[in-house]
Amino acid sequence: MNDGPLTQPIESSIRQMLGDIKEFARREPAKAVAAAFGTGLLINMLPTRAVIGTVTAVGVMFMRPVLLSLGVTKVMELCCQKITTPTNS
Repeated sequence: MNDGPLTQPIESSIRQMLGDIKEFARREPAKAVAAAFGTGLLINMLPTRAVIGTVTAVGVMFMRPVLLSLGVTKVMELCCQKITTPTNS
């Protein structure tokens, strides 16, 4: 994997945030349950059809350029392969 300079701070901040959440749940269990219930309620109220429609529209929008670039890459690969392969004439 890529262990670049940004991965360490992100991982440590996520671990720190999870530790803070666990500590909050130990200190204030009633508030933690209420926050979890509220978060679950908000996620449940999201319009699933709109979310799926948006993801599908974005995917279809990017599909044509990606397929075109993959096709051009394959054509260039085949052309370069034919140029570098010696012929028996």
